[in-house]
Amino acid sequence: MEKKFLSVRDLAMIAIFVALIIVCTWITIPLGPVPFTLQTFAICVTGGVLGLKRGTIAVVVYILLGIVGVPVFSEFSSGIVKFIPNTETGMTGGYILGFILTVIIIGIFKNLSKDKDNKMKACFIFGTIWFWQFNPMHMGLAASISACVIPFIIPDLAKIIVALLVSTQVNKYLNV
Repeated sequence: MEKKFLSVRDLAMIAIFVALIIVCTWITIPLGPVPFTLQTFAICVTGGVLGLKRGTIAVVVYILLGIVGVPVFSEFSSGIVKFIPNTETGMTGGYILGFILTVIIIGIFKNLSKDKDNKMKACFIFGTIWFWQFNPMHMGLAASISACVIPFIIPDLAKIIVALLVSTQVNKYLNV
């Protein structure tokens, strides 16, 4: 019997987690150039529940929806302009692209071990470097870190812990 790349169940799970990422993205608190959202929480849960293949597909689908114009990014924004450096709207594109690396890392941990240590280091590093290099305000590295990392350390640690707890419980019930 031939094994399918994705089953109907896989597709349904991916769709549910794309929707979760979108809803969590829309929960936004503007904090200067980088808004606080529950996006990182949703990315961690997605990787922790769906694993490497399905989690990566869900995040890529989310990003592609935004690129083609569906308002799935923070503050109901969308478009390729989010990824064009040196524009006001392109300052946070690195974080969005960093979600792919983040879900891959979390998915690898889920798939290869029982240790589901969901870390957001990849997203922080990628997104902050992008912001530092391409922000139209020409903020230096220290100012970029002050704007993009420091205000988010405690909230993101809380999101990671809750995502780990949620992922663990969801995995028990879904047998994934």
